[in-house]
Amino acid sequence: MKTITSTEARQNFSAVISAVEENPVTISKQDKEVAVIISSARYQELKKLEDILYGKAAELAIKEGFASDNEVSELLASIE
Repeated sequence: MKTITSTEARQNFSAVISAVEENPVTISKQDKEVAVIISSARYQELKKLEDILYGKAAELAIKEGFASDNEVSELLASIE
């Protein structure tokens, strides 16, 4: 993953946008990583994985008796 400074990102924003189509770009400020820019396609992939994870966690909560079907449904609806 490529890392650039916030100044470089600001000065070369078009190039950064083009670069994220291939790989994420990390933005640093004062030698600390402060952000990661990813493509829209990668973001959508991550959102799908997150949805699957929440679904599996809900199934486990029901199975283990930590939450009822109704509680899980309400919780999942509230995070969408």
